[in-house]
Amino acid sequence: MSLLSLVWLVALGLMSFSLATMTALIGARVIHKGRRARRAARRAIVLPELVHHIGGLIPGSLDLKGLETDAVLMAEVVRDLAGLVRGQERNGLMTALRALGVDQALRRLLRRGSTVHRVLAAEALVFFPGEDTYAALQEASRRDDHRVRLSALRSAIELGHAPPIGEMLDSVIGGTERASLLFSDLLQRAVRTQIEDAVAALGRPDLPRPVRVMLMQALGGSGDARVLAPLLLAARSADAEIRAAALGALGVLGHPGAAEVVEEALGDDDWQVRLKAIECVRRVGLIEFFAQVMVRANDEVWWVRYRAGQTLMSLAEKDVDKLKSFVAKVPGAGERRDVQPVADRELVRAVAG
Repeated sequence: MSLLSLVWLVALGLMSFSLATMTALIGARVIHKGRRARRAARRAIVLPELVHHIGGLIPGSLDLKGLETDAVLMAEVVRDLAGLVRGQERNGLMTALRALGVDQALRRLLRRGSTVHRVLAAEALVFFPGEDTYAALQEASRRDDHRVRLSALRSAIELGHAPPIGEMLDSVIGGTERASLLFSDLLQRAVRTQIEDAVAALGRPDLPRPVRVMLMQALGGSGDARVLAPLLLAARSADAEIRAAALGALGVLGHPGAAEVVEEALGDDDWQVRLKAIECVRRVGLIEFFAQVMVRANDEVWWVRYRAGQTLMSLAEKDVDKLKSFVAKVPGAGERRDVQPVADRELVRAVAG
């Protein structure tokens, strides 16, 4: 075979491949559009029926023309519609859908569907509380795909059936879950109903630092005074990152008992600890530390200076005389033309305004 013949054969093969690929893409697009059109047509049948039922315009039971067996469709409709109604209207709608077996179809979809559909089913099942739903969500939250687990976990927590705190922490430590912002939010919701277990878990020696920080944030966000003592203890840790996280959690907690560790933290060698201590003073409103925060307004780290200035202004709303006294001590522009701290400039502008 000559070289020219080989080139022609390769070109012919590439052309055939391109035509086949384009045909497949066009066919897939047509099929996808057809499915979307059918889905829209089915929604157009189901939604008006449900809306009329909610409004009491249709007496008797629901008639969804057999579409109640389409679990994906019903999951979409339930998730979108049930979130818009409350009280007796929602209860009546869910009762009618239960009578048609929609909750059973959603539980089957949660077990056997694709990942996207299982996530959808987990989100919709939050509107069908019951032992069967709790069991299905618990099973999915322990063994399914990562996204399905988090969706099932969120629905279970919203229904008041959060898994044990220790189990949630183990899933992160063991690598089953990632210490993500979403998981942190779910942990915070779960902690609110398991304060004592969460406090006990904070003492576990096997907690990695990121997980311990996440747990302290959740404890601070609970607003429960029972978490004050363990957070104060953590604020005295030998680990600077743990001290900083504990002070951040104390600031969110907002308990005046945080003053017990703030004074020492304001002089900490680690700038992040000093920063969190300043933020804690501002959030809790510990005006007795006004003078110490004034000192930090000349900190070597500009971010600490900036936060100190913000905190001084916040505290001075209750005592303007202290703020004016501080501003009076600011050196003149000729003395510190280029290095005037950010906090000083902010305070000068605040008073001048």
